[in-house]
Amino acid sequence: MIGLTTSHCRLGSARQHGATLIEFALVLLLGVMPMVLGILQIAALLVAKNELNLATFLAAREGAVTGAEPGAMNRTLARALTPLYARASRNGVTPPADVAAAYASAFTDVTLFDSLLVLNPTRGDLDRYGTTRGGQRVIPNDSIEFRPSAVQGANVLTIEVTHCQPMVVPLAGPALVAALLAFDGESRHQRCLVAGRAPIVARASIVMQSDVHAAALR
Repeated sequence: MIGLTTSHCRLGSARQHGATLIEFALVLLLGVMPMVLGILQIAALLVAKNELNLATFLAAREGAVTGAEPGAMNRTLARALTPLYARASRNGVTPPADVAAAYASAFTDVTLFDSLLVLNPTRGDLDRYGTTRGGQRVIPNDSIEFRPSAVQGANVLTIEVTHCQPMVVPLAGPALVAALLAFDGESRHQRCLVAGRAPIVARASIVMQSDVHAAALR
């Protein structure tokens, strides 16, 4: 009788231990794992935001010396975003072929998904302060220190880039996109979200070093 009671106790203890393991697994799966995945996705977005801040500045700097030419700024933007698309290398050196493939992917995304807008100067500034050079209307940059303050202000290039960042973390990424789709009504952001990507925005300003061409202005 005593042996039977002891056996029953051991069996009950084993069952309780098994139930505890199941409860722990459920808590880990339903509670901790989503939080960990969410933290990983947010960390990935923060890394992308830092890269985009630098890329936007470099694109603005390129625009400053090319008349704010959109194609030149987009190529520089894609070049600066290439690290986000390059695969990690074990020895710390990425093969040239992988770099070229990463740039191609970045340029494709910049062309198809991202938007680069010139916020300043505007088409109105071109109409007010522009002059005709080489057969096209431009905002003059020469002798800028002697020109009126309004013309100097029109020579400060300000761009805004909206980058559609791919979501790399399972579950957390799609969940974040679904939440943003419900609450973010910005049209440029919607293009990112419909593609399952997160919109990241950066701005940069720099003084022009060349005449501003009409092709860049809204």
